[in-house]
Amino acid sequence: MSVFTGATISQNGGLKNTAVIIGTTASFSCVIHAPQSRVCWWRRTVLRARVRHTPLYFKGNLRPICYRNKCNVTFNNETDRYTLTINSVQHYDAGFYECEECFDYVKSQAAELIVLQPADTSEGM
Repeated sequence: MSVFTGATISQNGGLKNTAVIIGTTASFSCVIHAPQSRVCWWRRTVLRARVRHTPLYFKGNLRPICYRNKCNVTFNNETDRYTLTINSVQHYDAGFYECEECFDYVKSQAAELIVLQPADTSEGM
């Protein structure tokens, strides 16, 4: 299994956009000083000019969209770092991911996952 994790933390503690090759693993990390029961991870999509927030991790629990090992959230108690890992990334996983203290949009951090198709190296130059 290939694993490629892009840079995920900026100097100011916010999320950074990450690009991965299809079929690999991506992760985002954020630091939130709040109990696990108050932290949420969302996937944000736009469809027909409407923004939709799909919960991936809500108040300490993975949501059904993350079942079957599609994604996972880990927590480092010493640093208050929450890491979202998305396994076997596909084109439909592309979009914005947001970490926040639940419903406190001031403490929200978002970044874009960009999914790349590997170059076709079978053709000669």
